[in-house]
Amino acid sequence: MLGDVTRLTERIDDTVVPRLEAVRRGLDSPARTTRQAVVIGRLLGGVVILVFLTGLWSHLLQEPPEWLPLPTRPSTLYQWTQGTHVLLGTVMLPLVLAKLWVVYPKLFEWPPVTSPVNGIERLSVALLVSTSVLQPLIGLVNTYQWYPWPFPFRETHYALAWVMVGALLVHLAVKLPLIVRHWRAGGGSR
Repeated sequence: MLGDVTRLTERIDDTVVPRLEAVRRGLDSPARTTRQAVVIGRLLGGVVILVFLTGLWSHLLQEPPEWLPLPTRPSTLYQWTQGTHVLLGTVMLPLVLAKLWVVYPKLFEWPPVTSPVNGIERLSVALLVSTSVLQPLIGLVNTYQWYPWPFPFRETHYALAWVMVGALLVHLAVKLPLIVRHWRAGGGSR
């Protein structure tokens, strides 16, 4: 039985690995560097933080806890924070797509999971990517006040924001040594 599993695994490796290598070579580009991923990640991280904070503020104003007195002046504060939230939420989508373009070949690494820590990181990246694409899309659709989904927008958008920030923190914790090495220009090309 174990021998059959080993032969099956070797057969999959013999079939999949050359194809993934070919895809990776086809996708290879001088612009796809770790440095580029870090640069776009810095921009994206700043946008995510501001969108999260302005969204949290909006949520607090819409459902304020009784124990927390919130300011009512200046009267245009909510307009500014909500405008910032919508604007940066819309800007977030092209930044996410740019980041995905840079790191896209990493999706074709074999084996897909090499250790438990790598598995956690890959899962956090899957959560991060899916929420980072879904959040701005449903937010954009919300600006048109069109709700083609069966779930309540505000509650779902709020919950997904926490999932996205949690996945981002895990991703940053795992990638921190790489980020530090490539934070400044000249920190390495790949």
